[in-house]
Amino acid sequence: MASTPYTTGYEHWRDELLLLDALIQFRLDCRIELERDNPFDPMRGLLVTEEEVARLLNETAGDEALSDSLGVRQRIIQERRSEIDARLAANLAEHRPLPLLELAGRFGLLAFERQCVMLALAPELNRKYEKLFGYLQDDVTCKHPTADLALKLFGGNEAGQYAERGTFEEDGPLMKWIMEEGERAAGVLSKPLRLDSRIVSYLLGTSEFDHRLTPHAKPLPTPRQSEWPLLEVEELQERLLHFVRMNEARRPAGPMLIHLWGGDGAGKTTHAALVAASLGKPAYKLRLQPESKWTAETNQLLHRFFREARLAGAVVALEPAEPGGEEDAGCEKLLAWTSVYPSPVFWLTLSPRGPGALPAEEGTPVLQAELAVPDIMLRQRLWMNAGELNEREAEALAAKYRFTPGLIRRAAEHAAQKARLDGVEAAAGHYEQGARAQAHHRMGDKARRLNPRYQWSDLVLPEEQLDMLRQASAMMRYRGEVFGKWGFERKLSYGKGVSMLFAGPPGTGKTMAAEVMASELNMEAYKIDLSQIVSKYIGETEKNLRVIFDEAQRSHAILFFDEADAIFGKRSEVKDAHDKYANVETAYLLQQMEEYDGISILATNFQQNIDDAFMRRLSLVIKFPFPDAEHRARLWSSMVPSATPLSKDVDFELLGRKIEVAGGSIKNIVVTAAFMAASAGNPLGMRELVAAARQELRKTGKILLPGEWEGFF
Repeated sequence: MASTPYTTGYEHWRDELLLLDALIQFRLDCRIELERDNPFDPMRGLLVTEEEVARLLNETAGDEALSDSLGVRQRIIQERRSEIDARLAANLAEHRPLPLLELAGRFGLLAFERQCVMLALAPELNRKYEKLFGYLQDDVTCKHPTADLALKLFGGNEAGQYAERGTFEEDGPLMKWIMEEGERAAGVLSKPLRLDSRIVSYLLGTSEFDHRLTPHAKPLPTPRQSEWPLLEVEELQERLLHFVRMNEARRPAGPMLIHLWGGDGAGKTTHAALVAASLGKPAYKLRLQPESKWTAETNQLLHRFFREARLAGAVVALEPAEPGGEEDAGCEKLLAWTSVYPSPVFWLTLSPRGPGALPAEEGTPVLQAELAVPDIMLRQRLWMNAGELNEREAEALAAKYRFTPGLIRRAAEHAAQKARLDGVEAAAGHYEQGARAQAHHRMGDKARRLNPRYQWSDLVLPEEQLDMLRQASAMMRYRGEVFGKWGFERKLSYGKGVSMLFAGPPGTGKTMAAEVMASELNMEAYKIDLSQIVSKYIGETEKNLRVIFDEAQRSHAILFFDEADAIFGKRSEVKDAHDKYANVETAYLLQQMEEYDGISILATNFQQNIDDAFMRRLSLVIKFPFPDAEHRARLWSSMVPSATPLSKDVDFELLGRKIEVAGGSIKNIVVTAAFMAASAGNPLGMRELVAAARQELRKTGKILLPGEWEGFF
């Protein structure tokens, strides 16, 4: 007659505990009959007598002949064990899961190891076993079973017990994954068998995830198409699934690694979750520190994480920290976990990694794929799908922000939340705010964010220079139409940004022009002092520049590199290592500017120091001339706000003709004069302007002749 499978874990536990009770009673009866043990001895477990020493020296570990009554009992116990095993086999045959069978399957536990798990679980089900274990082990303080007790209960005769001792080795599945971590006993037989709290909760079904892993690890929800724009991901999913199924079919099956790299929100985690869902498995994700910063707590975290993943048969996604140097790029320590994990492991990084920076042993199947930023047309579609935007508004955001799908979704969610707080429907301005919230930059002390306040009307330059600046703005404003609709993005692999050189004396408006363009395009702008970026240490300059361009790429921020003379000079013959690496730095910056999709500006006071070959590779070279009298008069006038009380004697044309200074100095003079007038309680007049001009000119060793400013001295 076929055995009936168990329907619940409780039904199984009940039979196992009844069998354990019978085993304990049998063990007790054996001790009384064969060892002449007195269960009522008040000194039991506290004192070793001479008689007990003699008995211990003469015992033969279970090979004694049993009386008829004990022999009958032993046969009954064996029959009960066979009945339970038959029902468990029926569960396996009919694919009816039970906690203990699932645990054994995940970790490859054999029959004896399953019995040890049941023995260790007993005190968690009924506290009477704490007293029973204390009695059986001659130690009332020992409330948990030991390896010795497990061998005596389940190991059979002396030969059987000896054969099972290897079960309790530290690297075996029982002790490594199932039993509690902590101080281990010196001998094998003395090892306590305490289940880890997570194993207890798993067997009893009281918890679905180890809470100790929070916040480092988490289960990944299955992505729903309504929540994620699954545009153009089917091809990659097919590749990933084909790779996984091909390697799962290997005999014997082994570890495999999938390396996905791409920017924040590119879809790396989503692809891992989709693969897991297609395989009918959960997915767990863990964020890691660089290996150079690992501690004992890190190893414990990895142990718990990979145990949790094995319990669920999960697909694993590991997200390492970006390496801060060569010492952070290795994965040697992680190999101990990934090289033996039986399900797919995803390695999710922001940038590509070489073979030595992957947690895969030689010979392990590896698939690598990049999740690139979508092109401008796809970004426009993503913006339109994510929010209430018309085609023109979506095109503008797509052209301005080089966002991944995830960042677009987050920006749209931010916009919707802001609109709800404002009590209105989400508009283009809300989506702009949402996009800026995602485009945060981590440039540290390498750049200073500009706060654009100037408009085109504030910029006083010859018409030719103004036209070139407007042309540069138009190249950014209409990039969506030219690169997207007109198809130029498919023709250009790089050089889709605008690189410019601003050359001219100090104070002629170079920084102001960058701010005007930022204000016109509603873009962020950052000022970088190249003299602070250049380092005497080989490779540091390139590293600093890479951080700046990588951070700015997300939102096409305007990068304004001041003091370009610090890195660009006339090329000369390479005479030593310093000359060689100076040219490497120059070439690297040029390459980054050509590959940058936004606006990058170099500012110099001395155009003659910039190599001609370099200037030929720039989009625009704009010369900022020293202003003539007419332009100086306009500068004087434009610097005075309309709300400023102005004396009738102010003559901007006279100031423009007589005081030959650039716009930066004019600004200083006007601001100083305004404070002079305010402190005297007067409107701003020529006396204050001339006095402030005298102070400004003294900085450069120039003077104003009193005869030319009669009445104002």
